[in-house]
Formats: sequence, structure tokens, C-alpha cells
Amino acid sequence: MAIPFKLDHDGLAQCAQELRAAMLAYREDVIGYYEQEVIDQELEHLKPILDLCIAEEMEEPFPLIDYVNPKVFGDVLAVPELTKLYYKLAELLRGGMSHEEFWASEHTKERRMPRQYRTAPQLRLG
Repeated sequence: MAIPFKLDHDGLAQCAQELRAAMLAYREDVIGYYEQEVIDQELEHLKPILDLCIAEEMEEPFPLIDYVNPKVFGDVLAVPELTKLYYKLAELLRGGMSHEEFWASEHTKERRMPRQYRTAPQLRLG
């Protein structure tokens, strides 16, 4: 049985924009090349999800915590101005489900990408 959800599209758009802006601002402030590389890579990795949120086209909950390497926001980019927004976005992407409901849902069990980024299964001929 599917657990009902409701995405806050306005909240997702605002938070995604704020996270992207904060990451870009942090990139300008850090001196280390390694940190800049991590930010560039993570911005590229997050781009499809942030773009869907900003365009208000996210259709279902998404397990952001599983999508992002835990070391990124737990180590290299573990600064309050980034982690606060990252965890807020992850919470908004739960679609109003409780933590327990979300982790028990098909959205996390199946590790699905948003519909717009799923590939159709390939048919095997022969």
C-alpha cells in the first residue's frame, strides 16, 4: 500500500535555490582546491534534483540522503550554512511523511530516481 504524500513545491523551490546559492558562495570563500572540487562535483551531481525542485516539477518523494555520499555534507562540506539547507531539503523531499513512513515507503526501498530521470527497461530480443 502506498503511503500518501504531499510535496511542498514552494518550499522545495526556495530551499533548492538557497542550497545552490549557499554552495556557490561557499565555493568562493574556501581557499582549498579540494573543497572547490568537491563543491563543483556535488553541484553537478545535485543539478537534476535541484532543477526539478526549483521548476516545481518534482512529482514524488525522493531519498536525497541516499543519493548524496554521506561524507560530502558530513565531512568535507559540514558547515552549518550548507548542512542546515541540505537537511531541510531532504526533509521537504519526504513529502510530509514521517521519518519511519518514508524509510518504509517504496520511494526508498526501490531507490528510484525522479520519474523524469528514470530509464525505460531495455527489451531483450532473441
